[in-house]
This record gives sequence, structure tokens and C-alpha cells, in this order.
Amino acid sequence: MTTGEVAMIEAQLKEDRARLEILQNMLKKSSSLTENMKERLTQFDDRLVRLKDQIMPVYDEMQVKIRAQTNGELAIKELDKVARYYCLREELDRTISNDVSSSVPEYIKNMKELSKAIKFFLDNNPNSNEVKKLKELFHTGLDNMCKEFEDLLKKKSRNVTIKEMSSDGEKLPIIPLLIPEAKQNLSLISKWVAENHVFVKKNYPPEVDFVRIICTNYVTVQKKYLREKLEMLANAEQLAIFANATPIMGRRVRNTEITRKGSKLSRDNVRRQSKRGHKRTPSDHSSIQTIKEDINVEQTAKSFTKVGNYFAQLIKSEYYQIQDLITPSLCERVFIDIVEPAMTHFEDEGMSLVKAAKEQIMNNNWVAVFPLIMLYQNLNKIKCSLISDDQLDFEAPPLAPISKLISVITTCVKETLDQFKCFVEDDAVKTSNVATDGTVHQLTSNVMSICGQLLAYEETVGTLLKGVQHQGTRKLPQSNIHRQMATYINGILKALEKNLESKSKVYDNKCLSALFLMNNYNYIRNNLKESEILTLLQDNHHDGVDLDARYIDWIHKQMEVYRLWYQPMIDVMAESNAGTVFRESDKLKDSQKDAIKTKFKVFNTTLEEQLRVQQKWAIPDPQFREWVREGNIEAIIFRYEDMCKRYEKVNFSSNNKKYIIYSTEDVEKTLTMFFDQKF
Repeated sequence: MTTGEVAMIEAQLKEDRARLEILQNMLKKSSSLTENMKERLTQFDDRLVRLKDQIMPVYDEMQVKIRAQTNGELAIKELDKVARYYCLREELDRTISNDVSSSVPEYIKNMKELSKAIKFFLDNNPNSNEVKKLKELFHTGLDNMCKEFEDLLKKKSRNVTIKEMSSDGEKLPIIPLLIPEAKQNLSLISKWVAENHVFVKKNYPPEVDFVRIICTNYVTVQKKYLREKLEMLANAEQLAIFANATPIMGRRVRNTEITRKGSKLSRDNVRRQSKRGHKRTPSDHSSIQTIKEDINVEQTAKSFTKVGNYFAQLIKSEYYQIQDLITPSLCERVFIDIVEPAMTHFEDEGMSLVKAAKEQIMNNNWVAVFPLIMLYQNLNKIKCSLISDDQLDFEAPPLAPISKLISVITTCVKETLDQFKCFVEDDAVKTSNVATDGTVHQLTSNVMSICGQLLAYEETVGTLLKGVQHQGTRKLPQSNIHRQMATYINGILKALEKNLESKSKVYDNKCLSALFLMNNYNYIRNNLKESEILTLLQDNHHDGVDLDARYIDWIHKQMEVYRLWYQPMIDVMAESNAGTVFRESDKLKDSQKDAIKTKFKVFNTTLEEQLRVQQKWAIPDPQFREWVREGNIEAIIFRYEDMCKRYEKVNFSSNNKKYIIYSTEDVEKTLTMFFDQKF
């Protein structure tokens, strides 16, 4: 080891010894501090023990005093409560005895306090005189609440207007019948009376039943409210339903038109067409009579339908209001008691309307069935809406009358449709009502008008013909409805065709008979084309024939019969044109002259006679009238022109103009005067 290395080791050793000495000094100081802290902590612990021994007795004594104070305060509170129970009757006597109108929540709060006082005395001193007095005051309070309930119903009902009730939607709107604040107070009263029903039943005689009083008051007031609203609505619709007026069966109103406004095939249209070509004789009247009954069934049914919609909205609104104001277990009974009288009256008026319609139908006023169909639709709509929205039972009171009325209308409409078909068939034997001018028969126009209107109610009529009533939202398939309607209308048309064939035999003149059938067939064909009836029948392949082509064929066949009137003219003109051709210089024999004279006499006489006759005949359809005239002209005018050219320069008379009276233009003009009475 070198000297340098030894020196380094010694220096390092010296340095380490110095550090060790510092650490030893620090350890001594730390030990001294630890001893001092230990001594002080021991002294503090001794002091804490001495402090505890001094404080605990004081603390225990304080706790005893606090508990004594708390018990005292509780005792004072209970004594105050008991004392207040004894004084409560005097405090609340004036408040409870007065009416409730100032503040229903405050009044109910006082009644709660009163009920607590009664329960206290019943638990602690049931035989005391105070119990009796408190019960009397509580009874007075309940009685006042029932009176307030009735007053609120009477005074705070809303004035529901027609505008507010009108609804075109599928669902019936719920209309508030009470002012919101009043409804809230009514709900508070009703709920509180219901909550205390058990208490009242336990502490009062059996005849004291304030829940029943609430329900009775509600029924009385709302029954009157419902009646008044319906009277107002009925009066607005000028209908005697629910109003203090003569029932609808006893009123006289204006006559009902044979068809609805807007109908393409109305009786008035036929009359307007007929005016140009003829005038009806007094004996020309319809086999379906004009409605001249005591009641306008259509207008009354419309009014009845509107009132029915209003009535349904009131029923629905009342139903929901009852849920908020009446004890749930009594809601159904209250609803029945309110609605049943008005519903019964509604049913009676509906039955009266059905009876009035039946009377008119019995007089062959078949259009009276359409108001019933409209009413049937509306009642079903109301029924479906109420069932879907509110799950109301229409087979039990009070809504059963609606189902009953629907059933009666269903039977009446179905029977009417069957009777109408039989009527069209049976009317074939009635020939006294055939027009003398061969125009469209009133039966034809009315039957086609009714068929067109039936098509407007296709879904309803098809369902009724099938014999199925609407049940909720279930409906027959459209194909079934189309098939039912097509079958029914096809049967009506066949019966009408048979009827017309029979009536045509009344005419002694075959040409007029043919004209009568042509007029009617043409009218039927035009109506089938203008309406959707033709499409309906063709789509359902009835008889497997083209109806339009069938009527055209029938018209052409009758046209051949009609043309028999000018056959004598055709015959003489054909003989003339096929005979010997004479020159102006030829000298004719007397027999030849007479033959030519006879030809012109036959022509002139026939033309003049037919003008006199056919000028009184009628073709109401202008286009068809022109078609018939053109056929006459085409068949006659050219033959006549040839005959005139053949003989006008032949000396068959000293004065040819005596026999050749008419020029070609005169004949054509004469033929255009057929079916036109104005000349």
C-alpha cells in the first residue's frame, strides 16, 4: 500500500468520526425531549381525570333538568290540545255554521280539525256532552258542504254553445261542463265527504248518508242541466226534441221534395226536359206520390242527427266529469240516473221519426227511407266513437236505447228496400197513371233517382241488404258491398223494365206505345251512364251482358215499331218511284191521273194527320228528340223529293199544285214540328 493511499484512508476515517459525534449529540437531545413530553402528558391525563370527576355530576344533573323541561312542554302542548278540543266548538261554530263559499279548502281544513276533536272525545270521554255538540256541528258542516256542492253545480256550469259542440272529426270531443275553479272545489268536497263516509256511518244513524246526498244533488242538477242544454240545441235546430213543444208527429211543415238537392236525376230535371215537348194532363200523376205529409222527414232527420251528435258529446263529457266528482263505486249508477231519462226521450223521438217515415213510405213516398239511412249512419258513428273511446256498454242502460233505435231503423230500412222492389213489380198492373203523350213515366224517373241516391249510401245500404248491423269498427269487404248493391239495383231495373212493358200496352196506338218505351229506355240508359250505376253493374257482371248495348238494341227495336206511322207514305212513294216514267207531253188516262192524285192525297193526309197527332206527343230529351226527327226526315224527305220530281211536270190535273201542296222544305219543316206543342 502506498503512502498516498494510507493518507486518504486516515482522512476519511477522521471525517466519519466527526459525523458520529454529531449524531450522538442529537440522540441525547432527542431522548431528553422525549422524557419531558412523557412527563407532561402524564400530568395532562391526571388533570383530565380530575376534570371529569368534577363535570360529570353537573352534566347528569343538567340532563335530568332538560328531560323534565321537555316532558313539561309536551304535557303543556297536550293540555293545550285538550283545552282547544274543549274550546274548538266555540271557535268553529260560526265558521262551520256559515256557508262554504268563502274558501272550500279552508272550510275542509276546519272540518278536519273538528273530526279530530270528535275522535279524541270518543276515545277518552265518549259519553260527554261535548261529543254530542261536536257531532251536531260536524253534521251541520257536512250539510253545508253538500249544499255548497249543489250551489256550485247550479251556478258555475258553463254555457256550452253549438259552435263549441260542433265536430266533424271521428272522435267526439270532451267539453268542459263546469268552470275549472268550481270543478276543483267540487272535487275537494266530494273526495272529503267520501273519505269520511266510514266515520259518518260509524257515528251517525243509518239514514245519515252524505255520499248519497252528494250523488242525489249531482243527479238532480245535472239531469236538469242536460235537459236544458238539449232544449237549447233542439230549439236552435227548430226541432221539438227534449223541448216543451208539440211532438214532431203533430207538426205541419212544408212539403218534401222527391229527391235530394244536387241529385243529377231529380224529378224537376225530367219536368224541365218535358216542358219543351209536351204538357202533362191532369190524369198524369206519379205512381210514387209527392210527399205531402205532416212532417218533413228529411229536414227533421237532419235536425235529429245534429241533436244526436250534441247529445253524444254531452253524454261523453258527463261521463268523464262523473269520474272526477263522484265516488268510483257510484259512478255508473249516477251516470245512468242522469242520462237515462233524456236517452229514453231521445229514443221516443227517434221512434216517432221512424214512424213518420214509415207512414210516408206506406203512401209510396219511398224517398223517406233516405233520412233513416242517414240517421242510421250517424247513430252508428256515435256508437262506434263512444265504444272505442270510453268502453261504454251499449247493451245496458242508459245507452241501450241507441242500440235499440239502430236495430229498429235497420229493420225498417231493409223492409223498405224489399217493399220498394215489390212495389216496382206490382205497379205494373196500374195503368191509369200512364201519360197520354208517351213521355218518360214518373215511375221511371223516380226509380232511377232513388237508385242513384242508394248508390250514395252504398256502404250502408250494402251492409243492410246483407242483413248485418255495424258492430264497432268491423265492416263488410267492399266486394261484398258492391255485389249486394249490384244485385239489388239489377233486380229493380228488371222489375222496372217489366213494368214499362206492361204499361206500354195501355196505348191503342202502337207507335205511341213504342215511343213511350223508347223515351223510358233512353232515360234509363242516360241515367245509368251519368251515374256510377252502369259501372257497378258491369263490374259485377250481372246477366253477363253489356247493359248499355242492351238498351240501345231495345231502343232500335222500338224505333222500328214507331216507324210504322209513315209506312203508308213510304208505300205510295215506293210505288210512284218504281212505276212508269211520264213525260210532260204525255197524255195520261183518267185512271193514271186518279192514281197519281191518290198518291199525293194519301201522302198529304197522312202527313197532316201525323202532325196533328205527334205534335201532342213528347220526347223530353232534346238529343233523342232530334235523333228521332232526323230518322223521320231521312226516311221520307228523299222519297218525297223523287216523287215530286217525277210528277210535278206531268199533266195529271188542271192544277197540279192542288195535290202537290208541300214542297220538300215544307215537308221537312212539318216533320221538325213533331213533339213540339208550341206550334
